[in-house]
Amino acid sequence: MELSASLARLFREDLIVIEGPALKRPPLCQLAEVTAVIDEMGRRSAAAQGLKGPNGQVVPVTASYKLSTSSERLYLLALGQSPRQVVGIIKMGRKNLFHYDARGTIHQLQSHLSVLDFYVHEAYQRQGVGLALFHAMLEHEETTPEILAYDRPSPKLIGFLRKHYHLSDFVPQQNNFVIFNRFFEKRAAPKQSAYDSISSRPLTARTNGRRFQ
Repeated sequence: MELSASLARLFREDLIVIEGPALKRPPLCQLAEVTAVIDEMGRRSAAAQGLKGPNGQVVPVTASYKLSTSSERLYLLALGQSPRQVVGIIKMGRKNLFHYDARGTIHQLQSHLSVLDFYVHEAYQRQGVGLALFHAMLEHEETTPEILAYDRPSPKLIGFLRKHYHLSDFVPQQNNFVIFNRFFEKRAAPKQSAYDSISSRPLTARTNGRRFQ
């Protein structure tokens, strides 16, 4: 999505990290175009994933009004100079999950770090852009791909994780979150509870990115 000259000055760094509450404070709250960019990228992500409601309309996972009232973080990648464009997003947050592993044991995962949305504009796919963005997110969050939960990952995201991080095996869940088996293989056995039953381009979030919080 192309940025105006005024907003391009805000996106001087390639990577921007926006903490949800920052949308209610200056300088972001003073720029209506910021919410327009977030909403448009969220809409495009939902359209690419085929996320639709009962009426057939696209239902975005990422929307500025929801982000502003949450503790979630949105990573935005901007490339180019004239014009400058936002080409990718990743939304991160924490969720309380009950998750079955491959042995049928249920794990209660509190405040588990999760990938809630991931989208790269179609014109920039298969160029290493998504990998650079994802790697920057991992560095900023100080985590690794097998630790994360993924909310309703698309076949493209599953293929991306298989190709770049050798993650493929998981047990489908009713809540549609994916956590790969490798996470549970490294995790200590859970305590019993009442619920138990059977790119080549360097891009660094912490050092080369700009953060609003």
